[in-house]
Amino acid sequence: MNTGISGLDGLDEEKLLEIRENALKLSDMKQEVPVEELFSESFIQRHTKFSSIDHLLKAAGYEGSTDEDFDIFIQGSTINPFIVEHTPFRSWKDFQELAVSAYITKWLGF
Repeated sequence: MNTGISGLDGLDEEKLLEIRENALKLSDMKQEVPVEELFSESFIQRHTKFSSIDHLLKAAGYEGSTDEDFDIFIQGSTINPFIVEHTPFRSWKDFQELAVSAYITKWLGF
């Protein structure tokens, strides 16, 4: 049985220290991540036919301008069918979870 951990090739002590420091900074964050930062252009372009989260949201029918408007929109009944039709995801939640994972991975330095 192979009990080794794969995917960690090239992680020397210096890189592990950098990841640890980044993880500590991430755990100390008190603010929310802006939508445009969480759903970076590269993330959106990799997973949809849209060039940015703004273009995706506009195509989905979002017309708000405040955080409250956005929260209401993503909790509404139109975003999930749109995500299912225009992305490989089953819901906004799945889409957002992968974006969070990608954001954290990038932030940590992987």
